[in-house]
Amino acid sequence: MAKQKQTRYRVLGLVSLSLIIAAGTYGFAAMNTSIHGAGVMDSGYGTHSAYDVSRVIYTLDLEDPSSFMAVEFVIEGEPDAVVAGVSATKNGKITWAYGCEKNDYKWTCTFNESIDVLAADWLHVSSVQ
Repeated sequence: MAKQKQTRYRVLGLVSLSLIIAAGTYGFAAMNTSIHGAGVMDSGYGTHSAYDVSRVIYTLDLEDPSSFMAVEFVIEGEPDAVVAGVSATKNGKITWAYGCEKNDYKWTCTFNESIDVLAADWLHVSSVQ
């Protein structure tokens, strides 16, 4: 009888541990709402800018993860103000962000409406004169 209780407690312990790990993994995946990078330049994806732009992070729309609401990036150099936009091709129609703000070394540019991820292969960044 005692051996059955030990086995039952072990099984319940393993099931509980599995549920905790699964819940933690699900919570981590739900928190990760950014997609990184502008891709590889030679593959048709990239950044078009006079500046050296790096650490590009697109913030997904929580209601529709196939689109994004903002883009965050780091610029080498210290421009006073920048504008950013996205397009499907390097020379295609650019959808410009509503505004860009600098926080420490990062720039965050927010769009008026959600942008389809598939329509944003290129990030365009330029200074405001």
